Amino acid sequence: MSKPVNVYSISEVSQTLNENLPDVLGRLGYTETFELVDQKLLIGYSVAGVAAISFIIDKQFVHKDIVKYQQYLVGFYCGLSVIFWLFKKYVEKSVVYSGKNDTETIKVKTSYEDAKPLYTVTLISNNKKTFVSTLEINKVFNKEGYLQSELFMEWVKQQLATLSNKRQ
Repeated sequence: MSKPVNVYSISEVSQTLNENLPDVLGRLGYTETFELVDQKLLIGYSVAGVAAISFIIDKQFVHKDIVKYQQYLVGFYCGLSVIFWLFKKYVEKSVVYSGKNDTETIKVKTSYEDAKPLYTVTLISNNKKTFVSTLEINKVFNKEGYLQSELFMEWVKQQLATLSNKRQ
């Protein structure tokens, strides 16, 4: 059994549910894909690589000889940083899970509002159909603060069925 969470802290509840999504969807036949994470890592490592090259050039050569190169590297660094920010803001958004099974690919976005015990889940299928549903947290947590995994899995299963029916 997992450790109890403070059911009055919506951020803690949301984090617990987000952490349990891959397990729940895995039991429902989905395999997690890491395309967004891979893309984010590629951009992030590129930013770090440019910074490392700049550092090495700065330490190896005389300052007057490398000013132009450093200006290009700083510009490239800023450009990659902006691309990283845009990726997180517009591509990744609040996606906490992306996965696929034999017939479809889905992305799951989650959110919550402060001081409201509601967990909002947005399911996006591979053909861009979306379904937004809200879970009252007292439906899947008991009064001691333990997540009832089976209830959460049944709720997610119902939402996926609704998304499948919506596509038809």
